[in-house]
Amino acid sequence: MRLYAHASRQGAGAQEALARRRAAIWDTLRVTSSRRTTRDASDRPAARSSPEPLRRDHSWIEREYGAEKWPAVERLIEQQIAAEPRPDLGRVLRRVAREQWRTADPLAGRRAVIDGREVQLPRSATFAAQQGLIVDVLLDACSPRTGLVVELGAGWAWHLLSLWSGGGPGTATYVAAEYTAAGRRAAARLAALDARLRFRAVEFDYREPDLRTLGRVQEAVVFTQHSVEQVDGLPDSLFTTIRGLADRVTCVHFEPVGWQCEAGGRAGSSRAYAERHAYNRDLVQRLRAEQAAGRLTIRTIATEVVGVNPDNATSVIVWTAST
Repeated sequence: MRLYAHASRQGAGAQEALARRRAAIWDTLRVTSSRRTTRDASDRPAARSSPEPLRRDHSWIEREYGAEKWPAVERLIEQQIAAEPRPDLGRVLRRVAREQWRTADPLAGRRAVIDGREVQLPRSATFAAQQGLIVDVLLDACSPRTGLVVELGAGWAWHLLSLWSGGGPGTATYVAAEYTAAGRRAAARLAALDARLRFRAVEFDYREPDLRTLGRVQEAVVFTQHSVEQVDGLPDSLFTTIRGLADRVTCVHFEPVGWQCEAGGRAGSSRAYAERHAYNRDLVQRLRAEQAAGRLTIRTIATEVVGVNPDNATSVIVWTAST
């Protein structure tokens, strides 16, 4: 009987202990739950913020081009000059330019765009097509009366100096209008290799354009090569500044604006790509407005002509103005 009574007391004690443990566990869960529901916002994981939109402002251009890309080209120019016993512009320019596209296998095919169609071409072939196009269109724009050839956003003046080397007007002054000091230095270093070349490198800002130091001539050819691209929205004063260079101005834009021309069904450029990279979105709109106001005449629009970058292909726009 006592044994039974002892066993009962043991069972009762075990049950009481189990009950106490359950109560303690419940209290712990309840407190934890309360803490979870009442903790302040500072205890919660921070919500992911949307990335800041890319802005190609002055500081961006100065960092990407003034501090990184064009100083690297400057060093390359010096290396190539040092490698030549008697350096001349044509040889050094070509050797520096080749580094822009050189790959381990010169025959390896890469995505490119030709006439609005995506193709596979060696990188050197696409660059050659683009460079040949630029020089040939500009030669066609020049005349024996051309007194001024200006590249806006010229960088190290690859295309401007290629025009001179490729047969551009021999008596004209060639101007590299460039925002960064590094780009102007590189351009001037190359130009100094040809004593026959009349050359100037001047500071130029697309957002506050001013070229009055160049004076005014009878005829001028002005061009841009993927430099308008870097300015999301153009000021009205840009076109006034260009027209002020000469009695007759021919301006050629080699820019990735095919999508702005509403030419659907062609590979090469898109609004989405331009917005993602903060590239220009109003060149064509601005030119059409200037034409509607009678201040210039659009002569040619050729879209998605060639694309070294198949998502950012070059289109060509030619316009003229006379005063």
